[in-house]
Amino acid sequence: MAAAKAFHTAGAQVIILARTPEKATAAFPGTEGITFLAVDLNDPASISRAFEQVAESFKTIDVAINSAAADTGVGKPVQEFTEEEYDYTFGVNLKGLWLCMKHQIRLMLPNTSSRCSILNVSSVNGLGGVEYGALYAASKAGVLALTKSAALELATSHIRVNAVVPGAFDTPLLKKAMLGQCGGDESRLQEVRAKYEQFIPENRIGDPAEVASLMLWLASGEADYIIGQSFVIDGGMSTRFR
Repeated sequence: MAAAKAFHTAGAQVIILARTPEKATAAFPGTEGITFLAVDLNDPASISRAFEQVAESFKTIDVAINSAAADTGVGKPVQEFTEEEYDYTFGVNLKGLWLCMKHQIRLMLPNTSSRCSILNVSSVNGLGGVEYGALYAASKAGVLALTKSAALELATSHIRVNAVVPGAFDTPLLKKAMLGQCGGDESRLQEVRAKYEQFIPENRIGDPAEVASLMLWLASGEADYIIGQSFVIDGGMSTRFR
């Protein structure tokens, strides 16, 4: 929601595709200039219906942010994940994102009067392995490869494709990952959080608004020459393993 708020504040007309639009609506004090649509990223038909509504109402789009994050791929050791969890994690984080990109590109291609931008959200976990999050990490690694491939194909068009690679930010997904590391014992959450903070050179968990600011810049004309890149924003955390 932080990105949607940032773009809305900057004057953009925002379309939010969410599994539960009611929750998304509740995150905004006012909804003028914002359209909420329901979508299940694990259901290709649902994705198609959502983008049919977008095309019918708006004809074209200038910026797309794909921030899929299934929470089924964290919180367990690799041998305890089920096939259903694998299918759902990859179905949302990678296949669902790819299907959204297909529709977004088709909406952007006719819009030759504007320089368009697609931003895919990966994760520092996609840069290497991560304990108790193997499926999530693998799916996010796929997002990076998909981003670079699409960027190469579209480089000579008016569509730029890049990836944003966040580290540890205050989100429900991070809390679930932390709970997995402390065996579901909420009384140990602060202990695990402190370990995260010690591992981050900045010594703190990030604020989602910081990612939103990066996205706003990447979608702007100031970033017009940036194509196919992965922008890590993690307080220096990944410098320890890259």
